[in-house]
Amino acid sequence: MSGKRATTSSRQVDRRGVISLGCLGLASLGLPGGLHAATPQPKSPRAKSVLLLYMDGGPSHLDMFDPKPGAPAEIRGPVSSITSSVPGTLVGEHLPNVARQMHHLAQVRSVRHQDLPHDQAVYRVLTGYRHDIQAGGLKVQNTDMPHMSCAFNRAGDSAVAMPKTIQIPGPMRIDARILPGQNAGVLGARWNPFPVHVTRDGDVVPPNLARVESVTEARLGQRQELLGKLRDTRQLDNVVATTEFAALQEQAIRILQKPSIHDAFNLDHEPAALRDAYGRDRHGQSTLLARRLIEAGARFVTVYWGKEIQDWAGPFKPMLVNNPWDTHRNHFPLIKDSLIPRADRTLAALLADMSDRGLLEDTLVIWMGEFGRSPRISKIFATPGREHWPHAFTILMAGAGTHGGLVHGATDRYAEYVTDEPVSPEDVTATIFDALGIAPHRSVPSRNDQHQLSTGHPITSLFS
Repeated sequence: MSGKRATTSSRQVDRRGVISLGCLGLASLGLPGGLHAATPQPKSPRAKSVLLLYMDGGPSHLDMFDPKPGAPAEIRGPVSSITSSVPGTLVGEHLPNVARQMHHLAQVRSVRHQDLPHDQAVYRVLTGYRHDIQAGGLKVQNTDMPHMSCAFNRAGDSAVAMPKTIQIPGPMRIDARILPGQNAGVLGARWNPFPVHVTRDGDVVPPNLARVESVTEARLGQRQELLGKLRDTRQLDNVVATTEFAALQEQAIRILQKPSIHDAFNLDHEPAALRDAYGRDRHGQSTLLARRLIEAGARFVTVYWGKEIQDWAGPFKPMLVNNPWDTHRNHFPLIKDSLIPRADRTLAALLADMSDRGLLEDTLVIWMGEFGRSPRISKIFATPGREHWPHAFTILMAGAGTHGGLVHGATDRYAEYVTDEPVSPEDVTATIFDALGIAPHRSVPSRNDQHQLSTGHPITSLFS
């Protein structure tokens, strides 16, 4: 990985780290079921895990998955449609690889909401709740509703060594400001996603999860036994002796006892040809890493597209773009030459790879953004663009028993408004919780007493 791999010493955990590993962010790991009462599941889960691919800025549904070949040029633009592996289903011409994998994908073409700015829209689709701007503005606060993965983390009861919810390659930002809706909010920082950084070049920065070589498994076991005796005799202070902290210590020891967890973050274990297939860029390598982490036991992995350099200001003035899919200007060159080809390559590679490995049987894959783009081409700027459009857009789902090739809902002849089977962001989060075997309307403890996981209704027709 271009010589940027961390050294062995930088990945090691020192002796104190074995006891106090919570300071590395392991508070986001799943805790043993004894820490909170187990809640009976409504049914057997369809999905064991979720892999969410999030397109920062809002991809154009009209140019990708809801094409309208009969629309006039001022709506359709220069993008043509091509056939896919699902008879009768067309996709945009810049998606040749995904077109061959459409039989794995269910489309929801009728998602809609009312939030035009990125901040509110991101918050809405990731939490399933509208942001109360008057309550404190658009900054991250401990009163925010939780990201759906954090709510799942809080609702679940499984004790696993691998971090349960993971965020790659970094949080979404506008300049230096992190957008709300990406962490645990009212549930508390203990339930935040475990962060993993991937550079713009696609190099993974591995987290510090390796065991110091001098600490053998036998010594680790002795330390675990000593911790138990200290807790039993109350020789630790009150903070360390709390049940939650003790559980984090046990979690840290489980991680150190499983070298395979540390290895899961190393993409060098993957064949070069497969890494090429995913794409040797930030999104491609982040997505391949997500597949490895799901395979190693992670339960909910979110991959954000991430900031990137785009030529919005002319050939001599490249800009660092906060929301890469936010194509107000230079829309058609950007989607043709940059955005869609990379998304097409990575999503197609993921679906084929997960299908070959049998991971689609119990992993729910979701591809989405915060909204679509306006069907009517805008000429506000010097180059044509498409504006924010939350009134109708498409999300994709695959795996975990989804009906591949299904199209749920419909839009009008210009893909402007929903005409059939409208779906809200709340319905999307409810669908995900339901697929995971968790009652969507269930409540979990929070800073504000109780948090209801979702107020929506599952789209059960998507599943067999």
